[in-house]
Amino acid sequence: MQFMLIIVLIACGLEHTIAKSLFEDKIVGGTVAYKGQFPYQISLQYNNQHNCGGSILDQNTVLTAAHCVDKFPSANSRIVAGINKLNEVGVTYLISRYIIHEKWNPVTATNDIAVIKVKTPIQYTTYIKPIRFDATFVPGQAQCVLSGWGFTSYPGNVSNDLLYFSGRIVDLVLCQITLAEAAYPVLNSHICAIGGLGVGACSGDSGGPLVANNKQVGIVSWALPCALGYPEVYTRISYYYNWIKTQQAQPN
Repeated sequence: MQFMLIIVLIACGLEHTIAKSLFEDKIVGGTVAYKGQFPYQISLQYNNQHNCGGSILDQNTVLTAAHCVDKFPSANSRIVAGINKLNEVGVTYLISRYIIHEKWNPVTATNDIAVIKVKTPIQYTTYIKPIRFDATFVPGQAQCVLSGWGFTSYPGNVSNDLLYFSGRIVDLVLCQITLAEAAYPVLNSHICAIGGLGVGACSGDSGGPLVANNKQVGIVSWALPCALGYPEVYTRISYYYNWIKTQQAQPN
């Protein structure tokens, strides 16, 4: 589930100013999830190929990153729920529309959040369920979990198996200092997490859910490729709580 960070830098064609050594290949550690372990996780697919992750908020609404949808027409996209393997048959939902944050800036990667509205209600099962979220601020050192089908090495290919890793939240000030030379700013609207050297998010994990205490606290946004021991940057759910609730109430 190291794919989301790279996707901001690679899939969206954005350049990074960090030294070349930070882009060297690195195996990204992860554990294969068991069936139903992350029932809120979806695969956002474009032309039937996995592009990003996302999370089910309710029967009509899926949460993802803005950079996952701003260049991909909804008519050619779909979400697939209830799967652990990309090559297995899941439940497919066609997309009605995207609601991208009105202040999304692809140059600075700020306000990297979007809502997906589906054409037909998502039916809950043992393997398809929503994730909880709220406006609670999550402090540094809290334990967290990230799941996704991202690259298992960089460069590389997406994983067929849904993977996950456990990490911890990084204090925001420490994250800002550590990533001071990165191409994008780390703001109060972000939350940072780290899984350790050799463990982390990568291209293909973008848009996926960072979870702490069984609640979603972040959306994969960007990072240095991949799993090099630097904090990864996520869109902070608590910062955008009111925006998310407003979009949930919007019609499909």
